[in-house]
Amino acid sequence: MFWGYEVSDDLQSWIAESFLWAADKRLLTQDTPLILPTKAFFTAPGGSTPDTAQALVADILRHLNMADAVLHVAPLDKLPAEYRLDYDALGDTAGTWQADAAQSLVRYDPALFHRPLSLISTLVHEVMHHVLHLQVDVSAMPGGPQAEELSTDLHCITTGFGVIEIAGSEQAGWQGYMTQPSRAHALALFLRARGLDAPTTLAALPPRSAKYLRRALKYLDKTPHDVDLVRAALTSSPGNAAGRPA
Repeated sequence: MFWGYEVSDDLQSWIAESFLWAADKRLLTQDTPLILPTKAFFTAPGGSTPDTAQALVADILRHLNMADAVLHVAPLDKLPAEYRLDYDALGDTAGTWQADAAQSLVRYDPALFHRPLSLISTLVHEVMHHVLHLQVDVSAMPGGPQAEELSTDLHCITTGFGVIEIAGSEQAGWQGYMTQPSRAHALALFLRARGLDAPTTLAALPPRSAKYLRRALKYLDKTPHDVDLVRAALTSSPGNAAGRPA
């Protein structure tokens, strides 16, 4: 029935191993919520200023129980969108994260304000770099440091931002390091392991992404081994959102 499933066995294994690692590090717990791009989850005001981006990062940190973290936010030095040859092309770099002894800095392409979901998903990815570097041992992640960007994409999903990651990538045409089918597989694993409502999640996604997620959910329901492993890890190492690294 699932001949031609877009996510290879090796990639499925890496995703499952990464979920188990996230559970061990309490990035993923029994209480990790599914965060949606709505006013119920984001209090940042509208607008297209650095203050708006800073407020979005504050919302993201709050959901990660890192509200007291100091993370500076600034736009990348790029031409305004109206002066670019291809308005739809955001360029190779949508965002960056840098840190030194003095401060940590997230930078973003200001043109992303024209695509709000892509802006939020980019900021989530860069904040996740901050979390992984400062709270855990990146070199010990499944896949090692050479898979850091791929792992950063994935842990945006293990920490509850899966809808935002998938929808933001679709809004941009594609962004990030994981493919949309592999993101959908990871989000399906998150939903099934956490016992969360799939219809609510599907309704929050654009149609193409929802199609990928439906396929991934059906696949995991037919082959539940990885779901069972992650559920068992969450049960044997109970935690809650407050138990995440802070």
